[in-house]
Amino acid sequence: MDDDEQSEAPRRRWPWWHRQTTTTRRVIRTALLLVVTVLVSGVVGVLTASTDSSLGPHVAHYEITAQHEVVVDLGPLGTVLVDSPMPWPLGVEVVVQEIPAELTAVSADPVTGLAGDVAAYAQAVSHPDAVIADAVAALVRDALGRAAIVAGFILLVVAGARFASRGLLRREVAHAARRPGVVPLAAVVAVTLVAVPTAITLRDRPAPGRTISALAGTPLEDLRMTGRMAELIDTYGGYLVEAYEENEAFYASVTENLEAAYAQNRAPVRPPGIPIVSPAPTDTATDDGVTDETTDPDDAATGDDAATDGADAATGDDAATDGADAATGDDAATPDGAATDGDDLPPVPGVTSDAVTGEGAFPATEPATEPPARLEPVTFLLVSDLHCNVGMASVIATAARLSGASALLDAGDTVMSGTTVESYCVNAFAGEVPDDLPMIVSTGNHDSVTTAEQMRDAGYVVLGGEAVEVEGVRILGDTDPTLTAVGEGTKPERDETVPEMGERLAEEACSADRADILLVHNPRAALPTLEQGCAPLALSGHWHRREGPEIHGAGTRYVSASTAGASGGATVGPLNGPAEMTVLRVDAASGRPLDYRIVTVGTDATVDVGRWYRFPDPAASAPTSGDTGTSGSTEEPTDAESSAGTERR
Repeated sequence: MDDDEQSEAPRRRWPWWHRQTTTTRRVIRTALLLVVTVLVSGVVGVLTASTDSSLGPHVAHYEITAQHEVVVDLGPLGTVLVDSPMPWPLGVEVVVQEIPAELTAVSADPVTGLAGDVAAYAQAVSHPDAVIADAVAALVRDALGRAAIVAGFILLVVAGARFASRGLLRREVAHAARRPGVVPLAAVVAVTLVAVPTAITLRDRPAPGRTISALAGTPLEDLRMTGRMAELIDTYGGYLVEAYEENEAFYASVTENLEAAYAQNRAPVRPPGIPIVSPAPTDTATDDGVTDETTDPDDAATGDDAATDGADAATGDDAATDGADAATGDDAATPDGAATDGDDLPPVPGVTSDAVTGEGAFPATEPATEPPARLEPVTFLLVSDLHCNVGMASVIATAARLSGASALLDAGDTVMSGTTVESYCVNAFAGEVPDDLPMIVSTGNHDSVTTAEQMRDAGYVVLGGEAVEVEGVRILGDTDPTLTAVGEGTKPERDETVPEMGERLAEEACSADRADILLVHNPRAALPTLEQGCAPLALSGHWHRREGPEIHGAGTRYVSASTAGASGGATVGPLNGPAEMTVLRVDAASGRPLDYRIVTVGTDATVDVGRWYRFPDPAASAPTSGDTGTSGSTEEPTDAESSAGTERR
């Protein structure tokens, strides 16, 4: 009896455990193994994560540390330190390297070049989150990748040990632990694995540094610096602070003036007196195989003085239409946009003209149907050629909000040379735009394949040869096939030229059910589609000057000026030239462009919210030819209080 009790004693140390079934114990052991594996691999993955990314205009190498500080190593110039925003004890070490050659083209005037560098750093300081956003994402991906490798290695070792022990791994481990010296040796190994990294971390901890008085009142006021950089910034940092403050004050003034201009404008989101809706498309009704012959909404204007412009129709003193709405008579517009004049009766959907009997009588068996649903025009904000002027980011976001834009259209050249370090420009623009506002871009020749990928990561919809849809409006476009880097000229990025891309997009537009807007950076790429009549409107940039809107073939081409004020000088810091954004409206039912206005920002921070202009009607205009057109701009201001061709305010 005593022998039996002694043999069972080891099993009674955990009675709860031995009351469980074999399956339950196996599940618990597996779960514990997975938890330990995840914890160990997670710690190893995080503490060893590193990546090569950018820090403003510089290439930089990032590594996770356990020092709870962000340490920026500037080489012989010293270091920059700031408390880490990550959970204790995690920090980051950043080794700053060179500025890519594509961004270092020497200006003819060294003073101008130096001023541009200072302005660039000032803009980076104004958007610190955008500067490090890509590095943070890259570190997270690297940490997850390393953790996955470590976890796989641990599980592979455990599986191999179980296989080698023929499923008796726990027994073999327990037997080995009873051997003399094994447990102390395991303890020494464990302590060493913890103590050595800790000692290295404490040994490599940087000097505390000192704060810089010149940076007080800026986002960098908590920085600490060591070495010659501290002395340099303390002495000359005022210039950087002045550039930062000038940049912030300029664009804050622009935003304030933009809001004031919209507040004073009598027609902030649409031309005055114009109905905001147009008939929604409806399915054609048939009766015994006979197609419905009801009047098209575009032709729904009647009366003695009816006048049309495209699908717009306006008659009488104050009647005006927008999209496919129509009004007739003196102030005789009906709620549905159809007009009655004397005995003239509007057609009834579902009833053919032959079905009408007598004088305006309809068969009793054909009841009148409800009028079609109404669709509001879709508003877009067009920007182009931003060239890393991140100061305009908040201005663009404000313009999109005040104009009621349903989407932001970017005609390309968002950066300067398409380098990896310019991701902070992409992130700065995307970071200011609300998450629920679509950003659709056709990249330009200063954007690269890398830039396009950065834009996708930041939330842009990058056009790639297929149409996308915004509230019923279909937008087609593609990335520019060339790359122009500062100081290096232009080279192809894929086996296609701009004219070839234009022909390909024309084929796509002509074969699609509908293409309402062609968005391409280079205006020459729009010509084939317009000339074949496969899109009513083409939007572009590239030339840094506004051209049009002008008729080409059966469509209209509009070339936007630079939204960064690009006029041959730097595009960072306060504007060196006027910056333009275009608000345009498109009929949701037909995809036809309706009207547009230009928002201009001056070099003195003034803002002009321009008049509303109607887009020209290709059917009523002589076509132009060539790359720039022969008729020039066809701007035609309109007003609800006048006939077609007058100004809209």
